[in-house]
Amino acid sequence: MHDRHAFRFIASGSLLLALGVACWWFGADLPLHRLLRVSGGAVPDIVELTMLGGLAVMGPIALAAVAVLFWQRRKADALWLFLTIATGRLATEGLKLVLMRPRPPRLDWLEIVRSWSFPSSHSAGTMMTCLALALLFGRGPWPIVAALMAALVIGWSRVALAVHWPSDVLAGWGFGLLWLGLSLSLYTTLGAQPDPLRPIDDR
Repeated sequence: MHDRHAFRFIASGSLLLALGVACWWFGADLPLHRLLRVSGGAVPDIVELTMLGGLAVMGPIALAAVAVLFWQRRKADALWLFLTIATGRLATEGLKLVLMRPRPPRLDWLEIVRSWSFPSSHSAGTMMTCLALALLFGRGPWPIVAALMAALVIGWSRVALAVHWPSDVLAGWGFGLLWLGLSLSLYTTLGAQPDPLRPIDDR
């Protein structure tokens, strides 16, 4: 089952990442930036919403999940989760430093930010973390659907607050999916169990 997930994540992540790069290179960002930026009374609620996708929230959630997995004696799963999220976060920030893309005009910002723009770390981090947790703890398709919806909402909030170009968010979603898919494919290939991410009570 996880082989199929890995293939889908890699394929869809590569497509979204390519779309993000294309939107940046071909100048499709500016009209979408103007269209999707919000204003008025909704801004404080969106600021609170977007905080849920930051490292200050996603990081502790991931660490708590690692602790639960250790408590369940799923040490390999715990290590996989920690390494996937930690390396994915570092890789996202590394891309920002390499590409050094400026954010949208500062006068448009509805939140204070201090890093480079491409790709969106909120979008990538939420995608990686929520999908990984859905695979580790979920049953059936609905946890994965919920994880994808969470990533979509967080990504939208970054554009709505005008702190990211739309292409940054597309690339963030894509990079998160791609990184998770590659990590999942590697772990499934190396795991001693035929389905190493299966919850412990199903083994």
